[in-house]
Amino acid sequence: MSRHAHIDLPDGRQLDYEIRPSAKARSLRLKMTAREGLTVIAPKGLDERQVVELVTGKRDWIAAKLDQFEEVRHLLGEKKSARPEAFDLPALAEIWRVEYRTTRGKTVGARTDQQGRVLVYGAVIDGERCKTALRRWLARRAKETLTSWLDSLAAESGVRFNRVIIKNQRTRWGSCSAAGVISLNAKLLFLPPKLVRYVLMHELCHTLERNHISRFWTHLRQFEPQTELLHSQMRDAWKQVPPWAYPVHAGREGV
Repeated sequence: MSRHAHIDLPDGRQLDYEIRPSAKARSLRLKMTAREGLTVIAPKGLDERQVVELVTGKRDWIAAKLDQFEEVRHLLGEKKSARPEAFDLPALAEIWRVEYRTTRGKTVGARTDQQGRVLVYGAVIDGERCKTALRRWLARRAKETLTSWLDSLAAESGVRFNRVIIKNQRTRWGSCSAAGVISLNAKLLFLPPKLVRYVLMHELCHTLERNHISRFWTHLRQFEPQTELLHSQMRDAWKQVPPWAYPVHAGREGV
């Protein structure tokens, strides 16, 4: 049966990976793809400490691969429209139309207008500034909705946290500090509700156990019986995020 673990990369990123036992494998092998992430193929019965040792020794290679995947995704995104006309937020069951309006301002902003649209205004001829304004609007919408969602789950589960911060990271859906401060990615709004709930519950459980050891997964399964299924579905979750939602500099935009 497959197991899951995580590694802290040299640049501060954290990556979950799968340890997949194989009766045919004679030695450890790393496989990393943009679709499935990092998988370690291990001979059955192998001591897990050997897996950790191998993965730790390959941290620089793993980080470089992640950067390559992001660069390809960025280049593909450049071919698409820099100014979306509409977008869906499945987490909230919302569909938003986007209206662009040129005004005298040299900057670009975005707000919700009286017609229930996202109004992008200012120097809207600048596509990059339009995307930045939309990401800031997205972060505000995430702050409005994910905070109350997390509060409800905390009350329901009896798990306490300190406060929540909304960011726009490239490679992490969420994190939890030792002080109980939970950071959530605004791009969670592009995921279906069941996956958002999984991420929120995942981070709440990190207030009980910081590391991805067996005790952590026991806590999480207590609140989410479909943990294994949802965890595997999260591997493809990034595909549901439109290119314009990715910031040029990871983690620099948020609320």
